[in-house]
Amino acid sequence: MDNRYRYKELKDAEKIMLILGLSIFCISLLLGCRDYALGVALATFIAWLFYRWQITAVFNLEGLPPRKATNRLIVRTIIRFIAFLGILVLSSLGGVAFLFGVLTGLLLQMIAHVSQAFFILRGKEG
Repeated sequence: MDNRYRYKELKDAEKIMLILGLSIFCISLLLGCRDYALGVALATFIAWLFYRWQITAVFNLEGLPPRKATNRLIVRTIIRFIAFLGILVLSSLGGVAFLFGVLTGLLLQMIAHVSQAFFILRGKEG
């Protein structure tokens, strides 16, 4: 299968991340926590954009040699980490609820990967 096609389709981690983000957003709105909901929505979108940006390096769409492709992936990971820290610092200006919403949204990618690992392990055991 062509890497370009595999890149365009929505990954399982992205689906889990978007479903969790939308669920948390709706529940927090129903509970009346608008600042938290806004933080989750904004950070989920930003985390998804960075995930897509980073996954292009994983699929190596440019056809770089393995060493250069690995270096590109590492640089993008470091940039993503620094950007997430900057976003967290800036979100602290919006209040505690907004800060925790942003933190939740940024952590959704990690939660999605952990849930994927759980399903993989569960499938291999049973």
